[in-house]
Amino acid sequence: MPKSARPDLIGLIALMLILGVLVGGYFLFPYVQSVMGYQDCIASGRITGC
Repeated sequence: MPKSARPDLIGLIALMLILGVLVGGYFLFPYVQSVMGYQDCIASGRITGC
C-alpha cells in the first residue's frame, strides 16, 4: 500500500500558517503599538504632546 501524503500536507499547511502568523505579527506590531500609544495619549488628556 502506498503511504498517504495527506498527513504530510496537513503538517506543512499548519507550519506555513504558524509562520505566516509570526511574520505578520512581526511586521504589524510597530503599527499596532503606535496606534495604541496614540489612543493612550488621547485618553490621558495630553492633546498637545501626542
